[in-house]
Amino acid sequence: MADFDGATIVNGSGAALPYPSLVEPVVGLVAEMDGLRARRMDELDTIVVTKTAAGFDTAHVSALRELLADAKAGRLGRLKFLAFEFFHEGEGEPSEDEAFHALLGDVANLILSAPIVTVACARGRMAGADLEFALACSMLVGERGASFSFAADPIVSIGTYGFLAQKIGFVRAERLMEEGAVLDVAQMQELLLLKSVSEDGGGVAGLEQFLRRTARRHNSCYGIYRAQRITSPAGRWGAVA
Repeated sequence: MADFDGATIVNGSGAALPYPSLVEPVVGLVAEMDGLRARRMDELDTIVVTKTAAGFDTAHVSALRELLADAKAGRLGRLKFLAFEFFHEGEGEPSEDEAFHALLGDVANLILSAPIVTVACARGRMAGADLEFALACSMLVGERGASFSFAADPIVSIGTYGFLAQKIGFVRAERLMEEGAVLDVAQMQELLLLKSVSEDGGGVAGLEQFLRRTARRHNSCYGIYRAQRITSPAGRWGAVA
């Protein structure tokens, strides 16, 4: 496969075309780089980024920040949803890297600049930087076999604690992290952190079904999550404007 700055574009026949960004806004093209794969779902006005490696290295952070900047500027065409599918083995470590913290701000604050709802889809064990990123998204969905580990130092995993506290309150967020809780999807739903559960192994099809249902009420979702972000700014993870 041809390579260009760590990323390639693959057309429907499997031929590789060099391109410097993660997503090229042309119907039918799929972008890939090590650990990340992005494809358009034009009938749903959606781009799905599948993450196949735990954690966020420098290349991942750079590519995702570029993607979010393009979405914010409208360079990716009409989008209702930007979805991130976490499909990897192992656990990503918490990250104190400033570029990663800037990425958290980018994804959390995108809804203030564009009518795009971000959705995280958990398909395995979520922990560390991956869980921080997922909580920064407007919506979180998951497969039945997914789990969510809050066994982390709040000082290091400040993003996890901060976004969790915004969603369920400081007392419950503090308790989860002090206990090092590992929750399944049912427990996450009880906390109103998880919007939908699909069958284990359903893959992107489960995510697609959720997006099809949600697309019918996109405007209301956008309004609600934008209002939430205005009233609960993303703090140290980026400016709110």
